[in-house]
Amino acid sequence: MAQAVVAQVRIEPGSDPGHRQAVLSDFVIPQVKAMPGFVRATWLNDGAGTGTCIAVFATENDARAAVAPLTPANGPAVLSAEVHAVEAET
Repeated sequence: MAQAVVAQVRIEPGSDPGHRQAVLSDFVIPQVKAMPGFVRATWLNDGAGTGTCIAVFATENDARAAVAPLTPANGPAVLSAEVHAVEAET
């Protein structure tokens, strides 16, 4: 059964959207796509200071191994990071 990492980070108010997009496109997304068992991922922004990443991996081991790279110490402040079983998708 596929497993998803759901990570939430703090987005600094007033931060440059272009810079955030460039960091995602140039660094984060290629790194995540290269991880073992990667299936797909979505990055969300609630517009109120919280960013959410939902990254799906083939196995629980792959997802658990991806938590640390998805929440690096030199990245934005991590609010939460958990692994969830993917029960259904449409």
